[in-house]
Amino acid sequence: MPTITPAFHCGVVGAFQQEFLQKAFIYKSHKMTKSCIKIKPITGNSEKHNFREIEPKYLIEKSNQNISIEKVPGKKLDEYRKDIENRYLEKVGQKMQSKMTPLREGVVLLKNDDNRTNALNLKALSEKLEENYNIKTLQIHIHNDEGHVKPDGTKSYNYHAHMVFDWTDHETGKSLKIDKQQLSEIQSLTSEVLDMERGVKGSKSLSLNHHEYRGFLEIKDKLEKDLKLELKQEQEQKIRQEIVAERKVKEQNKTLENERRTEPKQEQTPKFKL
Repeated sequence: MPTITPAFHCGVVGAFQQEFLQKAFIYKSHKMTKSCIKIKPITGNSEKHNFREIEPKYLIEKSNQNISIEKVPGKKLDEYRKDIENRYLEKVGQKMQSKMTPLREGVVLLKNDDNRTNALNLKALSEKLEENYNIKTLQIHIHNDEGHVKPDGTKSYNYHAHMVFDWTDHETGKSLKIDKQQLSEIQSLTSEVLDMERGVKGSKSLSLNHHEYRGFLEIKDKLEKDLKLELKQEQEQKIRQEIVAERKVKEQNKTLENERRTEPKQEQTPKFKL
């Protein structure tokens, strides 16, 4: 998983400081967390991460309790997967391929740690997703213990929830077909139900993983502290662009290295002494 190195932090911060100081702008308006739901297939550790059976290294002191809401209390994702595979065999007449991803999860940004309101809103969102797109929610996990500690000791929280979905049509047994337009509608629906400002359309390419997001927050905090101002949305996007660009370079280098390792070695022509 890509990580943001201290050297990269320094390079980005230095470049942005110089640019922003030259522009000499002041921006003091109150900024609110924008809504976002990032949907992807579950991983082997998703359930353990969500229930905190495996604790990530980037946890900080809880601002409120983490809570989990289960459609069927105690039922594991492996059991849901087995049910889906059996339904697929019954409806389609063949076994589901292991590479298929019928279970997915959406990471949803939250604006605060108000568990009662967030739980009600997320349950309402799950009902709308099933009603409009046939996406069935199996688990909801609200996390109030991720973020980072600023140099002055204050905590910056990344409030969010994990919604685990059954991504199949129970009538056909097959995976749901959700197109780009519908995914955009789901972003708008999430914004509406959670009563949050919608994220920028077309910004999917700038989404960050957990490690990158922490790096982004650290860069953002340092800039705002040093320059005594809040960053505009355009400047935050520019930082994200730098982080994503660095990730792509690392991925390209890794791909090239893997290709180099798998290249067949050329046989050397035997040399004989006359």
